[in-house]
Amino acid sequence: MPNLLRLLAVTVIPGVLWVLYFHRKDKYEREPGGLVAKTFLMGAVMIVPAGIVESLFRGVLRNPPSLAALLLAAVFGVGLVEEFFKYWAVRRVAYDHPAFNEPVDGIIYAVSAGLGFAAFENVLYASTLGLGVGLVRAVMTSLVHASFSGIVGFGMGIAKFAPRGMEGAVIGRSLMLAAVLHGVYDFLLMSQLMNFYLTVLVVILLHSVLLSRIRFALKLSPFGNPDDVGVEIRRENADDE
Repeated sequence: MPNLLRLLAVTVIPGVLWVLYFHRKDKYEREPGGLVAKTFLMGAVMIVPAGIVESLFRGVLRNPPSLAALLLAAVFGVGLVEEFFKYWAVRRVAYDHPAFNEPVDGIIYAVSAGLGFAAFENVLYASTLGLGVGLVRAVMTSLVHASFSGIVGFGMGIAKFAPRGMEGAVIGRSLMLAAVLHGVYDFLLMSQLMNFYLTVLVVILLHSVLLSRIRFALKLSPFGNPDDVGVEIRRENADDE
């Protein structure tokens, strides 16, 4: 039991604390705690189907015939797989819920799903590689998962309140962007082209980008901005084209 408690202390508890940290960023109308927790747990569950699909690419990831093959496997066999299942967790639990009523909510729920996924993943790593690995991953990997999921969540938040016909394209674009960034990040780690200090710098940059997306999404909130949120979202999509 003491070992189990230590394992949870360096894996799951930090994930919950990260969720609380990001939950407080939604300053106009915070999401129901129960729904956030449910999304977190669904994100954790998604590691099972993600692991099954990723096993199909395990041979290439462990013994890549070339760097190009490793990059493709990292993007499509890891990045796209994990980001899709984290997206599905949000889609299943929170996307159609009445509480999802402003663009920033997409980020909050997606980050929660990503942190749930990371927490369960950290349990597996820490139980086999040691608590020290779990503690480092509780900070580094949790923020990375949150940042990539936040990209998808930003797209979901924009898509839900965008004009009809734009939802699929906006979500698809954000999902592919997150998958590519996730895959490239993993590729750099697996190929040992990125050392620890560069990894820390990348994590800090990703976190900064996520915070900027949260600030932008808050500007689109109908609860804090007197302008019509639909008009602002159309401007955002026009700028991206």
